[in-house]
Amino acid sequence: MMTTENPIQTLADLLSNSKARPLVVASRLAPSPMYDLEYRTSIIAMIFQNFAKTFEYGLGRRMLASKLKLLQFVTIRPWLLPAVQEWSAASSQGALTLTYSARIRRGFLSDTAHEDVINFLTACNILVRQNHHLISGSKADELEKIAAISSQHGLFENELKIILDLTHLKLTTNMLEGW
Repeated sequence: MMTTENPIQTLADLLSNSKARPLVVASRLAPSPMYDLEYRTSIIAMIFQNFAKTFEYGLGRRMLASKLKLLQFVTIRPWLLPAVQEWSAASSQGALTLTYSARIRRGFLSDTAHEDVINFLTACNILVRQNHHLISGSKADELEKIAAISSQHGLFENELKIILDLTHLKLTTNMLEGW
């Protein structure tokens, strides 16, 4: 078996020792959108548009950074939505318990792509960090444009459906502790 740095080629090499005869055309493989800056920015824009609250006499908008992270995490992983809905409907609505931990938190803590995008958006002054909140920066209108363009052109329809489903959830500050 030949060792290579290309995981797809490695898989092809492993399969070639079996009866399977794979054909790998690396140029036709699409990268995962989960790590795409434009994709993540669009998701954040749509979530911020739907969930950020007006503050300071209507001069800006803000939302909890942990809430944004959780909502974007679930939006790009729609199979987690039922677990979040169940958690939200639970009578205690406390911080995430071990029951939900396995279903929701898996991969959440190691997901650095969200923070990378937030760092980019803050560097561009689109968002500003303020304690536990993200607030609209001087260029926040760029997020509004991205959300509007996505909606006008029917982009990310599945993600928008998840975002709209998430608007019906009750997410308290207590629930978001530790996120």
